[in-house]
Amino acid sequence: MVRHMQFPSNKYLIRHLITTAPRHSYHSATYYERPGAETMDQKGYISCDFVVDIDADHIPTNCRQNHDYAICKACGAFFQGEKPLKCSKCDGTKFDKISWICDECLEVSKKQVFNLIENFLLSDFSIPIEDINLYFSGHRGYHVHLKTKAFLDLDQDARREISDYVTGEGFSFKIWDYKMIQNNMMGFSIDDPGWAGKIAKELYNILVLGEPRIKEVFENPIYGKKLSTSLINIIISNRQYLIKQISDKRKIWQVAGIGEKTWIRIFEILRDRIKADIDVVVSIDLHRLIRLEGTLHGKTGFKVMKIKYDNLKDFDPLKDALSFPDDQDNTLDIEISAPISPKIRIGDTNYGPYNLGEKLKLPLNAALFLLCKEVAQIKPPS
Repeated sequence: MVRHMQFPSNKYLIRHLITTAPRHSYHSATYYERPGAETMDQKGYISCDFVVDIDADHIPTNCRQNHDYAICKACGAFFQGEKPLKCSKCDGTKFDKISWICDECLEVSKKQVFNLIENFLLSDFSIPIEDINLYFSGHRGYHVHLKTKAFLDLDQDARREISDYVTGEGFSFKIWDYKMIQNNMMGFSIDDPGWAGKIAKELYNILVLGEPRIKEVFENPIYGKKLSTSLINIIISNRQYLIKQISDKRKIWQVAGIGEKTWIRIFEILRDRIKADIDVVVSIDLHRLIRLEGTLHGKTGFKVMKIKYDNLKDFDPLKDALSFPDDQDNTLDIEISAPISPKIRIGDTNYGPYNLGEKLKLPLNAALFLLCKEVAQIKPPS
């Protein structure tokens, strides 16, 4: 990677990109007095955007097992899903990993952006929406830049505190007055500030949607163990009682059969539905490089692009971030060079799955994606 570059204007930057055609392009999220200085000590730190990276790589998704795979570098053994610690055939520990994307994992990333902005940035931190800059990363997620002056001046410790808050890390439920008194759960009110109120509201919203929703949430938690069928049935049996207690803002929730450990597990499941799954390392870094808007992501060929928050719900990365016009006549001849090229939707068309050695004439956006994913190569002239 080439660093410590400074350009007097966009014209010079664009000329450099045309001349060098880098596979990946980044800019610093930090403001310096002398950005082009060759050492960090010489640059003169001023401030740094608070940058949030949300990526499906950091979020559990079921689709990963279907479309990701790894190949042992030593013996060529194929492993569907997550990369193993070692090869079951030769005990090798080095693998080539193929990480794919699909509608499911892209939608999971989008959901986390809504969690971040709606549950925290707008409500808890009162950040004006015009100070929240949102970008599609060009791959499996989104970048959020906060331009509010108070966030620009934060040191690393303060950034970690905020990151821990939005991810729900490092706290005990008991600091919010949670306690068991004679088998009564002294819990939270929907009027409580911060996480306590969020958890009470989330529980209420699940309860009012009835038995199917309760089962869906507590049988399929995002992280950790599910609740047992018997405990879920207890929640269902006490549903109307809990709805009334929460709506009446009563903190005493007396439910026979649910003890302290179970309440804590319930709250953990609710917390994981509310929190924003962000890459904390990115947010606390005061010298972070982040992808440059308008360039192409080297792993997909998709555009890194700014999105209006109002348009996020309808934004379709596999259609709206394509680099070239969706022209079926603009094609490229390629040959599949990996054992499998999983199915991918580009625009309104599904491509694949393809197998090793298949020769294809594909529209440019689809061919470019497969080339960037390194599962194909340009077909040599015959």
